[in-house]
Amino acid sequence: MENQNSVCFVATINEIKAIPNADNIEQVVVGGWNAITKKGEFKEGDLTVIATTDAVIPEAFSEKMGVTSYLRKGGRVRTVKLRGVYSECLIIPTKYIPGYGDRYQDGDDMMEKFGIVKYEPPVKQIQLASGRKIKWRDNQNFHIYYKFPNLKNVAGMFTEEDIVQITRKIHGTNARYGVVKKSKLSFWDKVKKFFRIADALVDYEYIYGSHNCEKGSDSQGFYSTDVWRTIAEEYGIKQRLYKDALSRQKAGTLGSGLVIYGEIYGAGIQKNYEYGLKDIKFAGFDVTIDGKYESTIYTEWMFSSNMLKLPHVEVLYEGKWNQEIQDSFVFNNFIEGTKVPHEGIVIKHISGDRKKVAKVINPDYLIYGEKNDVGDSH
Repeated sequence: MENQNSVCFVATINEIKAIPNADNIEQVVVGGWNAITKKGEFKEGDLTVIATTDAVIPEAFSEKMGVTSYLRKGGRVRTVKLRGVYSECLIIPTKYIPGYGDRYQDGDDMMEKFGIVKYEPPVKQIQLASGRKIKWRDNQNFHIYYKFPNLKNVAGMFTEEDIVQITRKIHGTNARYGVVKKSKLSFWDKVKKFFRIADALVDYEYIYGSHNCEKGSDSQGFYSTDVWRTIAEEYGIKQRLYKDALSRQKAGTLGSGLVIYGEIYGAGIQKNYEYGLKDIKFAGFDVTIDGKYESTIYTEWMFSSNMLKLPHVEVLYEGKWNQEIQDSFVFNNFIEGTKVPHEGIVIKHISGDRKKVAKVINPDYLIYGEKNDVGDSH
């Protein structure tokens, strides 16, 4: 059992594999994660603790275990490849857990126990165009994108009965754009409604932002220059969203609003990972209407329809899931015309059910990213 909300948890060793031409090491499989360990140190069925990719290990604890030199800068767990085998997590021997035994169960979170945290990249601060300081109020209808888990943390999510869509995962910066219900009507909005001179979308406003932060709205103003605004203007996103929203409002299906989610990528977005571009581009991958995620088929149609006509991420496969098909889009996949590994893939059940969405990160990308100081994956 894995804990998809944690980067350090109790887990059971399901399998131990020999590594060809290696006398002193072996491969240990814990849930969906792989680790290279000393031969004989663990056995199948052992209950242990693992720290996965992006776990930050306190220096005092890593020194105690003797693993500091194997970690990334800042104490992060790294991915390595040795004799053709990937090691993607750190197994913490139970001897380092005081009173370990019946007190802990498979899946228990151990981050606080060891002082381990999940790595988060630093947030960039941007000033508003006017230079004025305002007390920004987030619009509750402009929802943050669902952060889906790494499939290694939810092994068994998909079966061969599941019909899925597999898309290329783009390494850039998350973006969201929407026409959603206003948190509060202005005085003039109320006046227009009273005299019946308001337009059909008086209750709604255009907003855009990054994954966590609203960058601007019709009601509160906009940042001066940023990549989200640049993309919005280049693709005419505001006008396209208003056109689609108006159609839905007239049909009575707009509800709390319409939000599209995507990735901005290219020159200057992620250090040393620019897809060979001299400018920046946008590709969408999800849509919510009235706060509900749409199916993969409807989402594709929306991005390609006359209303939006916006790029959609590359669809690699649609059909029944199986491990071989999944792996074929992860390993030995490179950005066209380069030897730079793709970041990975996203797998979604075609229904759009958020309980059936996960990412698979290419381990070669993680190795390449560390060697070339690439901006962090998310």
